[in-house]
Order: sequence, then C-alpha cells, then structure tokens
Amino acid sequence: MRSPSRRHEAALRRYDVLLVNSIADVMNLVAREGPIANERYGALVISAQAGAADVLGDAALMVNPFDVSETAAAIARALSMAGDERRERAQSLRELASAHSPRAWLEAQLAAFG
Repeated sequence: MRSPSRRHEAALRRYDVLLVNSIADVMNLVAREGPIANERYGALVISAQAGAADVLGDAALMVNPFDVSETAAAIARALSMAGDERRERAQSLRELASAHSPRAWLEAQLAAFG
C-alpha cells in the first residue's frame, strides 16, 4: 500500500482539475505545489479568498468559496477547456508558482513585522 505522501504526490502529478477552496488563507502551498508537480496541464480552480489567488489568479479559475454553483461551473469549464488554453494556463501557473518560494514569503512576512 502506498503511503499518504506517495498518494498525495501521485495525485498532484495526475490531476485534471485541482480545487483549492479555502475560506481564508495567507499562503496555500497545495495551490502552488500542484501546478509545479502536475504532468497533465491540469487546471486550477481556486477560491478568491485563498492567499495564493493573489499570485496565481490570472492563470487560475477563481471562485467564491461559498458559491457551490459557481464552483461547479468552474470545474465544468476546467474539464472542457480547449487544449491550447489548458496548456497556456498550466504553464503560466507553473511559472507563477515557482517564482516565489515559501522561504521568500516567510522572509517578507517577518520583514513586515520587524
């Protein structure tokens, strides 16, 4: 049986749509690591209130985390997205997610307090 971390890694490599539906979050690592690990040009549907939405929002499909119909529509759109758009968005997500490391984020937060 695979360990939970191996299943997590496999899921990130193979998703077609990654849903990150945070209500409030400063930095969502799953939203960042998913596009980096994904091998299938997966789409990202992300809550507008997730911290990572500020960085990834233009390449992702943003939703209100409390609106089930909007979320379902975004997932349907992601699943039916044309190959070129899916590829372009996935490449943009990968670049955006790679541009800012968790360490840089932490250092910026500490600098803001000090």
